[in-house]
Amino acid sequence: MSPTKAKKDEVASEDPEAEAAAREGEAEATESEELSEQDEIDIERLDAALTTLDDESLRRGLAGITEKQRQELATQLNLPRATVHLGDGLAPLVRRKLRGLSVDRQHAISTALTQRANDSTVEALGENSEDPTRADLDEVLPAVIEEHGLELVRLMVASYTISDAPCREVMRELLDTDERFALPDTAAAAAAGLPSFGLVSRVPAKADDDPERAELRERRKIAKAERRAAAQRERAAKAAGQASRREALHAAKRPPTPR
Repeated sequence: MSPTKAKKDEVASEDPEAEAAAREGEAEATESEELSEQDEIDIERLDAALTTLDDESLRRGLAGITEKQRQELATQLNLPRATVHLGDGLAPLVRRKLRGLSVDRQHAISTALTQRANDSTVEALGENSEDPTRADLDEVLPAVIEEHGLELVRLMVASYTISDAPCREVMRELLDTDERFALPDTAAAAAAGLPSFGLVSRVPAKADDDPERAELRERRKIAKAERRAAAQRERAAKAAGQASRREALHAAKRPPTPR
């Protein structure tokens, strides 16, 4: 059980041409992937769980990260490395940087912030930790919430939904059906200028002409479109690089032209 996306096996081949072809095929498959409706929901949930962490949960999550994770956090958030040792001053600085991040960066930061909660969950699950059932999680999560707080556990659950872990579906089920993990309205939280402070009841959104909320919704749409465009550019660049390397490999293997 780990929020980190599973790494794909590397191609092991003595034939460089076969290796290049395999990598190119992988790049083409990646490029052709499109986000499903469920993927979009998972991404929005992770964004909501991360950006509405209350101050205490954010401080607690930051206090639990290792030195290596602190340095990686500085890289992910484009912060000077010295700032990761600001103590209590780090939390507000990190909060300002959380919005508008790419999905990969949000996932990496969420993984770091929830590392202790994840370790406690794995330990409590024991031999069921690789692929826990809903019943397994229902049994152990109350104690984990008691130890680490609801919001960090909710963030851990949301981070699993965009991973390749076997428990991805059961984590989605938790967010769909367990009222403890109901996510706050990010637009409302942003309009109030405050993070969510624990689980609160939500009033269904009503149509209104509040220009500030309309602007916030529009900014979210723009940020979402920018993340999609960046992912597409990255896939295209990777595919182009693979094609270029394959062409260079073929060129190197061609016999010299007779004179």
